[in-house]
Amino acid sequence: MQMNSLGRSGLTVSKMCFGTLTMSPLQRNMSPEAGAHLLIYAYERGVRFLDTADLYGTYPHIALALKDAPGYVISTKAYCYDRQTAQAALERAFRGVGRDYIDLFMLHEQESLYTLRGHEEALEYLSEQKAKGHIGAVGVSTHFVACVRAAPKFPMIDVIHPLINAEGIGIQDGTREDMEAAIAGARARGIGIFAMKPLGGGHLISGSRAALEYALGSPLLDAVAIGMQSFDEIDANIAMFEGDPEALGKLERLRHRERRVMVHDWCEGCGRCKARCRQNAIDIVDGRARVDSERCVFCGYCARACPQFCIKVV
Repeated sequence: MQMNSLGRSGLTVSKMCFGTLTMSPLQRNMSPEAGAHLLIYAYERGVRFLDTADLYGTYPHIALALKDAPGYVISTKAYCYDRQTAQAALERAFRGVGRDYIDLFMLHEQESLYTLRGHEEALEYLSEQKAKGHIGAVGVSTHFVACVRAAPKFPMIDVIHPLINAEGIGIQDGTREDMEAAIAGARARGIGIFAMKPLGGGHLISGSRAALEYALGSPLLDAVAIGMQSFDEIDANIAMFEGDPEALGKLERLRHRERRVMVHDWCEGCGRCKARCRQNAIDIVDGRARVDSERCVFCGYCARACPQFCIKVV
């Protein structure tokens, strides 16, 4: 597996980053043991980078995996806006994965210059923790071109985790070309870039070969995070990342897998999922949540907002 420097961060990571959202309670809801087995298998195949979040609920999966896969570079992220919330989230990460060091800690779902300014106290706290040796690098995750453009104005930001894919699915405020230009500007200033949602949240699975070729062929990306829920998916994606001639056959066997958002009959139409959805993919119709599958990127964040646990990605 190809290893790359993540910009100026000082971190060296595998080109493939194992995204753990897909195994989380927001999606497949794997047991910690099942998730750990996948992470260990990927590690044995050469993957050395994983991504999680305070929101995902996968710290137990990672903690178990680290017993047999101790060399993982861990990226996590949380919704923090000041010192107190950043400190609490960092401590949860430490306890959750069983380490007193996190390689990369990011502010989750940042949107613009104004969002970053509003959360600057949290960034400063994380920068202080980096100076003390508790964090390896500080970053932000985003679906917004405006955030990528603004991030270089904040010297404490070492890494950006942007949404970028071949068709620009999920980018909130521009096109794929807009995001590419913003990423190029940040990268020119030494900021590390690792992409999210190269398959557009599942929309590009039927064309996964072209989608992955775009991501892997881009000179703008140090690493690419991809969610996986089976050993077959791990094998197929590693084959693609490593240029294995058998990759296309392995991907073809997986291409018909479809994802959907399930809304249970007991939905009360409270609207919390609608308010949480950044893609504007949910409406309340006849007292029940209805999902527009063309807009949805299958992140599962709506599931976390539902007080009745009646919506999930399957």
